[in-house]
Amino acid sequence: MPRGRGSSVSTHEKLNVDAAVDSDKDNSRHKRSAYLLLGLFILFLHGSWSVYRMQFANLPLPLGAEQAGKRGFSEASALKHVKYLTGLGPHPVGSDALDLAVQYVYAEAEKIKKTAHWDVDVQVELFHTDIGANRLAGGLFKGKTLLYSDLKHVILRIVPKYLPEAEENLILVSSHIDTVSTTEGAGDCSSCVGVMLEMARGVAQWAHGFKSGVLFLFNTGEEEGLDGAHSFITQHHWRNSVRFAVDLEAMGISGKSTLFQGTHQWALESFAAVAKYPSAQIATQDVFRSGAIKSATDFQIYEEVAGLPGLDFAYTDTTSVYHTKNDKMELLQPGSLQHSGENMLAFLLHAASSPKFMKDAHQAKQDSTEQKKAIFFDILVYRIKIIFLSNIMTVPCNI
Repeated sequence: MPRGRGSSVSTHEKLNVDAAVDSDKDNSRHKRSAYLLLGLFILFLHGSWSVYRMQFANLPLPLGAEQAGKRGFSEASALKHVKYLTGLGPHPVGSDALDLAVQYVYAEAEKIKKTAHWDVDVQVELFHTDIGANRLAGGLFKGKTLLYSDLKHVILRIVPKYLPEAEENLILVSSHIDTVSTTEGAGDCSSCVGVMLEMARGVAQWAHGFKSGVLFLFNTGEEEGLDGAHSFITQHHWRNSVRFAVDLEAMGISGKSTLFQGTHQWALESFAAVAKYPSAQIATQDVFRSGAIKSATDFQIYEEVAGLPGLDFAYTDTTSVYHTKNDKMELLQPGSLQHSGENMLAFLLHAASSPKFMKDAHQAKQDSTEQKKAIFFDILVYRIKIIFLSNIMTVPCNI
């Protein structure tokens, strides 16, 4: 009996020990699982941040005037224009500040004319519009009739000398000088004007080898309902020579200048093939055209009214400052203007030098058939992928 009782106690203790061991194993497993989940979560955050940095925040090094040279693009030079324009404060249509801004852009355009390559013809014009009426079929201003008069635009045309046909085949590059009344407009769109002026300076050194011309339109009245672009495309004597349109915009400030609207396969392929720092997202186009974003760009005029093929670019980072008093020069991210300028300069040099590009543009303007819908996006800045119905095309880009 004593032996039996002792054996019973020993068995009970053994069961307790086994249960404790199993419990320790379970706790150990739970701890390992928790550490594993924590590690995977940290890895996911790090990977997501790395992809974001590579995809959206990886900007080129800003160049000074000496580093860029006569034919390159200098962010430092472009920022000088932005600094002057933002220093005027808000400059909406009808303000004295806008008159000063227009005078400044005109004076800078004259400097470009004086320093252009000797085999390049540069024409600068201060264009005063007549009375006009702008009525659009879609977008933010759908169903509204907008009247305008006495708008002032600066127009800079760059063509090779001794090639008359270049004057009849122009690539339009457009942005607006005016701002809304609440902001100095560093992003929207003094940054675009600064990029265009610096880009025009470079184009004026290359254009002697072009097969077509480039026309830079610095318009006013965009913030009032796209009136500036409408007045040019319906009134100016060079309007019928435009075969392709590029619009530069800002729906935020800084970051990459992203291609978010495009019309034709060959245009998207051309940009993808030569852009140094490609950035393109069709998702932005879909959101923009859905009406979720209460905004519009001059690209709508060029596509809907003029029937032009083209591309539309915009800064989309820090959208919270869009059309507010916080759209200030201090928020411009170093490298943003360099990104836009180098991409666009490379594209213009390619497009204006290519007879095929202008042939495709001319055909697209005359062709009334609907184009294939394209899906486009960039993949970790290395390439832009373009999808046309059942055809998938990946176009490598220089980096």
